[in-house]
Amino acid sequence: MTLDEYISKHTTVTDFAKKIGRSRAQVHRYLNGDNVSKAVIEEIREATDGAVTPADWFTQETAA
Repeated sequence: MTLDEYISKHTTVTDFAKKIGRSRAQVHRYLNGDNVSKAVIEEIREATDGAVTPADWFTQETAA
């Protein structure tokens, strides 16, 4: 599941940003695939209870 799909189904960008301790602008960057490090991917995996996995980020890149 992509981060965009997760947020659409479970929360809002604002609430997700609060959950991971980031700004809304930063979450929008993640949604665009910008500034996504291994550490951030792991934080998002944990915050989504495994719904958004590291493999999902790479699937997004190859699908584009």
